[in-house]
Formats: sequence, structure tokens, C-alpha cells
Amino acid sequence: MSDTPKAKPKNPPFHYAWLIAIGCCFMNAGGLGAVLDAAGVFFVPVCDDLGFLRGDLQLYLTFYFIATIVAMPIIGWVLPKYNIRIVLSVAMAITALGVAAMGTYNEVWQWYVSGVVFGLAGSFIFVVPAPILIINWFKKRTGVVLGIVMMFSGIGGAVLAPVFTYLIELLGWRNSYFLAAVIIALLVLPWTLFVFRFRPSDMGLRPYGWTEQDEQTKDVHERKGTTPSVSGVPFKKAVFSVGFVCMFLFCGLAAYYAGFNSNLPGFAVSIGYSPMFGAGMLSAVMIGNMFDKLVMGYLNDKVGVRLTVFVQLVMIVIGFLGFLFFQASEAGLLVAAFFFGVQNSLFSISTPLMIRRLFGEKDYARIFTWARIGTGVIGAFGPPTVGYIYDFTGTYNYAFLVGIAVAVLAAVVMVIAEMSRRRLVWEE
Repeated sequence: MSDTPKAKPKNPPFHYAWLIAIGCCFMNAGGLGAVLDAAGVFFVPVCDDLGFLRGDLQLYLTFYFIATIVAMPIIGWVLPKYNIRIVLSVAMAITALGVAAMGTYNEVWQWYVSGVVFGLAGSFIFVVPAPILIINWFKKRTGVVLGIVMMFSGIGGAVLAPVFTYLIELLGWRNSYFLAAVIIALLVLPWTLFVFRFRPSDMGLRPYGWTEQDEQTKDVHERKGTTPSVSGVPFKKAVFSVGFVCMFLFCGLAAYYAGFNSNLPGFAVSIGYSPMFGAGMLSAVMIGNMFDKLVMGYLNDKVGVRLTVFVQLVMIVIGFLGFLFFQASEAGLLVAAFFFGVQNSLFSISTPLMIRRLFGEKDYARIFTWARIGTGVIGAFGPPTVGYIYDFTGTYNYAFLVGIAVAVLAAVVMVIAEMSRRRLVWEE
């Protein structure tokens, strides 16, 4: 028998992990950025044409959040088990068809059907797969890469909101839905069909940043017939803890702010500005989203997630105060929208890091996806409540006050979660 050691997987000069990261950028831009973040530009023309209340139409986003309650526990089970290219490509195709179908609708309940489609199929594209892929493929620079990847939902929304607004003015909202579906599919499907792999080992590679020490540790465990231990709170203990309840609530409160994104174009029109300026406010939110994800990722590394979350909540409150007190100033509203853009990084970056801080990595994927159910349970109320507050009061000001109260409540929940951390028992 030969004593020659078996060949180790080698990483090429250009690591395939970077293609995964680029693909995740496009997936976020064409998924969350286009399907949800830029969707608000359709609300006013659709409601004006068909005579819907804005709150009634935006209930389709509530159906989206409710459907995610069903989808979230399934995602963590399906992605590792089945071919990720097939799963994500089918999910993206169904989501794009759901967008195109809205161009044919005449009754408000039909939008609710698309909302369910976005919740069930779109959840396999929006937010969840990207962190899982980045964590699988990057052992080094994980936080920085994740921040950049998640930033692209903002880039997608910032670029596509005015594009969709222009198409609506040029071709009408029905034809624009059809074109939006084509744009979304072209942005995402090439990557899901041909590039994505769930793990580096699927291609005989190691994660980016894998070191010789990592290789030696792996060899030791292979010879002993063991696996490296990962510390954290077991799933069955985590879900019955105060900390998990807090993270469930925090995920929902952070998701609640998505309802304001979709209402900003309508807010601009309600105080006398043009639909294009409303799209510009939405773009300012997305630009703030992009900038904040980089800055907040850096802060998380330097000062920790607790202080970073407080900074994010303060910035959200500043944004709402700007919406309340600078309505006569275009520049003031755009600056307020920029500050408000931090809410997306609160949801997509700080929340996953808070969950990892509380519960460790042992059962992180399951704990994360189950805590994310809170986005459907609580976040579902965001879009319709903001819309209905306007419908019944004629102003968005009361909705902005509710948003400030949500920020205060989120801060209280985070403090309670931190206090409960001392009672959580980690295991190997």
C-alpha cells in the first residue's frame, strides 16, 4: 500500500467563491431589490387607475410576509438536501411569473395571490440563501463580503425604482410589470442556473481563506473518525429561551419598516411632489441602505453588534423626524430618506449577527430561519397599517410616529435579549 498522502483540494488563484459572491449580488438586486424594494412605484398608478385604497393593495405584501411563515422552516431543510441550482432557478422563475401576472390583474385579491407566490417561492431568493452561501464559501472576510452582497438589494432598488417609474410613465403600469419580470429574470437566472454551488466541496474546493492549519485539523478528525465540535445553544433549548423570543420579536420589528419603503412614493405625492421625486426618495433610501451596510458591517466588527444596533435605531428615528419636519424641503426629505435606509442593514446584517452572538454556531441555521418567522408574523402588518393610516387620516405623519415607537420597542427587546444571554448554556 502506498504511503503517498492523498491530494488535498487546492484553491485556484481566482477563487470560485468570488463568483458565488457576485452571483449573490445579482440575486439580491434582482430579487429583494426589484421585486419588493422597488415595488412601491407601482402602487399609486395602480390605485389611481383601478380605484383601490392604498392599504388594500399593499395587503399583498402582508400575504407575502404570512407566506414566509410557511417557507422559512422549509428553506433550511431544502437547500442543503437538493441541487441548489434547480431549487433557486425554479423559485426565481415562479417569482418572475408572479410579477408578470400583476400586469393582467383587475381585482385587488389577485395581487394577494402574487403576494403568496412571493412569500413561498421568493423566500428562496430573498435574504436567506445569500448569507448561507457566503458563510459556506468564505472562511475569511465573511462579514465584509456579506455586507457587500446584502448592499446590492439597495443597489437594485435604487437603480430600478426610477427605471420602473420611467417605464410606467412611458408604457403604463401593465406593460411595465411585464418588462419588470423580464429584467428580474435576466438579472438572477444566469447565476442560479450556471454558477451557484451549495458548498466548495461540491467542486472539490475549500472555502476562501482556508489555511493549512484548517487542513491539519480536518485530517486529525478524519483519522479519529470524529468531526470538529461547534459550540452554541442546541436548537431545542434555544427555541424555548427568552433570547429566542426576543430575536423572534426583533426580526418582526425590523421587518415592519419595509412597509414604509413601499409607501414613500405615495408619501411624496401626498405632500405635493411628483411621482419621479417619490421614486427619488426611494432611491435615496436604497443609497443609504448601500452605504449603511458597509459602515454598519465595519462597526459590528469594531465595536460589536449591541452598540451598532443602537446606532442604527437612532438613525431610523432621525429619518422619521426628517419626514415629519422637512416636508417643505426636497433636500431635507432626501437626507431623511438616506438616514432611514439604515433599517435594511438592521434586518439583513445586525439581526443575523445578534442571533449568532446569543446562540453560537451549533444550530445556527435552524435557529436563524425559525427566528425569521417573526418577519412574517409582525412584518406583515407594516405595509397595510402604513397605507391604512394614510387612507383614514389623509396624512402619513401618524405612521411615522408609529415607526419611532417601533424603534424604541426594538431597543428594549435587544436589551432584554442581552440580559437573557447569561442564562443560555452553550454546548459543544
